[in-house]
Amino acid sequence: MKKIFPLVCCLIVLVSFWAVTYTVALSGQKMPESRPVEMITVLNPAVANRMADRSPLAPRPDTLDGKTIYMIAVNWGGPQAALNVFEEMQSWFERNMPGVQTVVRLKKGGYDVDDPDLWKEISERKAAGAILGVSG
Repeated sequence: MKKIFPLVCCLIVLVSFWAVTYTVALSGQKMPESRPVEMITVLNPAVANRMADRSPLAPRPDTLDGKTIYMIAVNWGGPQAALNVFEEMQSWFERNMPGVQTVVRLKKGGYDVDDPDLWKEISERKAAGAILGVSG
């Protein structure tokens, strides 16, 4: 379907051009004078054809008891967007899985900016997992 659409568009343009030229030729009129067309530059937003390299998922821990889970808000939707949801999740863990320590953090910068200090903290605390999220 994706390959047919451009072909159909080109066909429509060619048929339209032929119809105009044929109609003008039959009427005996001159083709209208063309004015110079201003050229513009357009960037192509299409994704590259190559798939991203895939990495295997980390193995799941057998249990979360005695483990630390980080909940990281990535600043999408504003600084408070995901924090409220993560605080609710933290309360759920306290009530239902008291052996699991949860840490809620707000990542520095936007969702697309690296935060090496936070990744270092997670690594040094040997967290069993991290939930990166957006919410609102």
